[in-house]
Amino acid sequence: MGMVNTILAAILCAMAPFATTEGSPLKTEQTEFTFKLGKETISAVRGAYEKGEYSEFLSEMDTSYEEADLEGLIQMRQKVVADDFPEKWERRFFDLQKEKNRELLNVLSDQDDSIFAEKVRSAAANLSTPEQEKAISKLNSLIAMAPNAGANEDENKVIAIDLEYEYKLLHAKLPITADSKESFPQKRQDQQIALRMEKMDKMVEASKTFQDHSLKQAVELAAANLDARLARNLDGADLNALVKGKKKPAGKLEAKVYSILSSYQERFSDLLKELD
Repeated sequence: MGMVNTILAAILCAMAPFATTEGSPLKTEQTEFTFKLGKETISAVRGAYEKGEYSEFLSEMDTSYEEADLEGLIQMRQKVVADDFPEKWERRFFDLQKEKNRELLNVLSDQDDSIFAEKVRSAAANLSTPEQEKAISKLNSLIAMAPNAGANEDENKVIAIDLEYEYKLLHAKLPITADSKESFPQKRQDQQIALRMEKMDKMVEASKTFQDHSLKQAVELAAANLDARLARNLDGADLNALVKGKKKPAGKLEAKVYSILSSYQERFSDLLKELD
């Protein structure tokens, strides 16, 4: 997969939050559909994160990054990205995403308050204002850029943070023991969410000294609904379990959702092929 293709793939997986807070796509490592709303998981992780319950893990990742050989990751980021990518391809993705979300919401009954229906509403929710979408687009334009390749010092700080957390998200490891094996996917997921929260905090802190006011505002706007977009990602990952065959549709509503998701997965794949 070429670099432009890689970036679009990151955006496809990063419906929320914006891709530069994501680094690599959100890998929940779920093995089955879970009947728990994403907002409940994010709220629990946020509470634990703010209480310092991930401090030891985050400190270990700091040490790992300080000792890391980043040459391969940096070389990958040094490949040329087409200048018109953000405007041309990102717009096409978001338009297709909105179209899919409208279809998903249209199959729901207003009276249906089941967990599955709530997941569909969450995954298809429009959480960004036009200003936030513009902020997301601006930050997306910095995805996967090589160190010091930004237009100014402030962009280079964002790129440096993005590089750091791409490494951490790819290399975060949780020892598997007989006691922890059953809960490994959930713990791994929660650790990655904590990393994304810390990454956003680091960007916000860095932006306090930015001279580039548009970039400063972009970070602030993107941070404003981070948790909501993380929650939407989790619910979207659960629905995608239908398409991946990890859960068979049960009933007419799930079958309709399955059909919509399958159709748009093919259309997103076709969009990616255009970049080959």
